[in-house]
Amino acid sequence: MNKKPIFVIGSISIDNTLFTKALPTAGTTTIADQYFCNVGGKGINQACAAHFLGANVSFFGAIGKDKNGEIVKEFIAKQGLNAKFLESDQPTGVAFIILEESTAENRILIVQGANNCISINDVKSNEKMFQKDGIFLTQFENNQQETEFAIKFAKEKGMTVVVNPAPIKPFSDEYFAYIDYIIPNEHELESLTGEQDPELGAKKLLAKGVKNVIVTLGEKGSLFANDKQVIKQNPYKVKAIDTTAAGDSFIGAFVSKLSENADIKQCLDFASKASSITVTRKGAIVSLPKLKEVK
Repeated sequence: MNKKPIFVIGSISIDNTLFTKALPTAGTTTIADQYFCNVGGKGINQACAAHFLGANVSFFGAIGKDKNGEIVKEFIAKQGLNAKFLESDQPTGVAFIILEESTAENRILIVQGANNCISINDVKSNEKMFQKDGIFLTQFENNQQETEFAIKFAKEKGMTVVVNPAPIKPFSDEYFAYIDYIIPNEHELESLTGEQDPELGAKKLLAKGVKNVIVTLGEKGSLFANDKQVIKQNPYKVKAIDTTAAGDSFIGAFVSKLSENADIKQCLDFASKASSITVTRKGAIVSLPKLKEVK
């Protein structure tokens, strides 16, 4: 099968996860049940998700010249992902995740560190990776000026541009027109459009120039919309224990299937399957499924 190449520019972090039965309230101390540390970050998670599912993926991101940076390089090398790292004087990014065991929902704080150091010149230095008819994927965990430039640059090179607008940051309206697929969750959609209703929010993004909108809705599945159709994708019912990389798994699986020229319904179903497996496991990259599992 002739698969389109996927190029990801995105974030990398060391994820520190605490599992707790109850979240602490102001001025109180709560005993956590378990601590888990692993490599994560939306960019590298999504790149690995697509890579594990058989896609032709290349990744570019930034790490620090520190112990965490060495951990990242060693871990990613073991995954077999084609990855290039900018080594910054800033520390490797870190994330602190509190996961409430009763709901499997998480709350995340991020220190961007080196992730904020990728410049427009760094994007230009990777020009050969912006292949015509390939797929470009990015998120909002890096320097926003660089991210906006990369989105426009990829579209000018003839790529299909996929954007996960997370975490939400101010985003210039002019760049929506360069996006082929935008994939927010329902909270991010509301921040972008002011709409709680997924269909109404999707219509507002389409009106801004985005070609296709996919809203991930957690246990309610997902919704796809463009100017021709609306598709509601039902979820695969599982018992979730950690939702940390659910969205990343969905997006990585989606672009993996998209790179095979599959139709939109196949892409959505494949992504839903992959994310349903991810939430039954703890961690980020270590929770992502391989192709044989999703099949």
